[in-house]
Amino acid sequence: MRQTPLVRLIAGVCMSVAAANIPVRTQNLLDIYRLARENDPTWAAAQASYRANIEKGPQGRALLLPAVIFTANAIQNSLNEAQPGPFNGSYVNHGYTLQLTQPLYQKSSFAAYAEGKLAVTQAQAQLAIARQDLIVRTAQAYFNVLAAQDTLRFAKSKEKAIDGQLPLAKRNFEVGNSTIVDVNAAQAQYDSAIAAAVVADNDLRVKEEVLYTLIGKPVGTLSAVTKTLPLQMPVPANMDTWTRAAEDQSPRIKVQQQAVAITREEVQKSRGGHYPSLDLVASHNYSNGISPGFPGTIVYHSNQIGVELQWPIFSGGVVSSEVRQSLARVDQARETLTQTERQTVLSTRQYYLAVTSGVAQVKALEQALAASKNALESTQLGYRTGVNTGLDVLNAQQNLFSVESALSQAKYSYLMSRLELKDAVGTLSENDLVSINNLLAGQ
Repeated sequence: MRQTPLVRLIAGVCMSVAAANIPVRTQNLLDIYRLARENDPTWAAAQASYRANIEKGPQGRALLLPAVIFTANAIQNSLNEAQPGPFNGSYVNHGYTLQLTQPLYQKSSFAAYAEGKLAVTQAQAQLAIARQDLIVRTAQAYFNVLAAQDTLRFAKSKEKAIDGQLPLAKRNFEVGNSTIVDVNAAQAQYDSAIAAAVVADNDLRVKEEVLYTLIGKPVGTLSAVTKTLPLQMPVPANMDTWTRAAEDQSPRIKVQQQAVAITREEVQKSRGGHYPSLDLVASHNYSNGISPGFPGTIVYHSNQIGVELQWPIFSGGVVSSEVRQSLARVDQARETLTQTERQTVLSTRQYYLAVTSGVAQVKALEQALAASKNALESTQLGYRTGVNTGLDVLNAQQNLFSVESALSQAKYSYLMSRLELKDAVGTLSENDLVSINNLLAGQ
């Protein structure tokens, strides 16, 4: 039955209402991480880079294996003798050659083979870095959205609180119970709160866009951190232990260690330009054609086997230059390794201290929050009894919102520091993300 426009309109409205009544599933940190793992282009590029880099192993090994080459030819010949003869005219010769070459000694090839194996190990460490980086970037983007949501909520709460205080300050001023200072202060804080809410709303949109670029999907409702956040000091509670673990396990250090080893093999590969090479060569040749002076078609078969020695004597100084270049790159790689080791140690210490100080900061701010709430209640009571002014109430409210905002940021910083400490050491995994996810509301 054909639907009229009215029927289609009613059906569309009903579907919209039904969709609106479907509860939206809250996404937690693990949900976002799995989406990022499927859709993040940076992670996808790192995986592609890994697949490309591990091919250096087979490529280096191939230089030590036999190479077989098949060549074929068909040659058109034209012969014109000064005197007419039986060989005047055109004829075709054709044939083929099958040649096998097995390297017996090539210094540069041996170095390339070793370099290929090192490159595979380096690629594995680089992929580990990218995997940990994905976890950190996902958690950071997730908590940035939560922090922006908190900031917007605090800004709107502040705006609402001041909006209720402003008319009261104006009425008290009109009846002579307060001064114009209270009115101006309330108006100024109200205008400031409106501006802060606008800024917070824009910042939230930006943070959601950042998360969108990571997961490739619009951001839904995110699970928040529980109000009572369990706090845990690093285990073991010894900075030097974490530092030594980072020196032993950090994939960033491993990447640079492999880089030093690779540049050393590059030196040997460059020096190989001065060394002789020895190959085993075997070939089979076949030709079929006409030869002037001989009647009929000649079929020719030959087999050869032997060794071939090549020794470059002089190449214009290019080999010596390449050796000097490779040695300089070894020095560069060593210095980069030293820098990476120092930076890894520094990062490990910083994040260890960030976790320990984060625990203390969250505890202190929780106590400050309770004190700020009590102070606000006391100030409001004093305002009703005439002991405090409206400005005192506004200041108490401002202090409460500031402490709430600081506590919110401190919780997110503490959670991120836990992940970043594991990242610096090189042991960050999805299990650590599960532990953090268990601290979210509703988990």
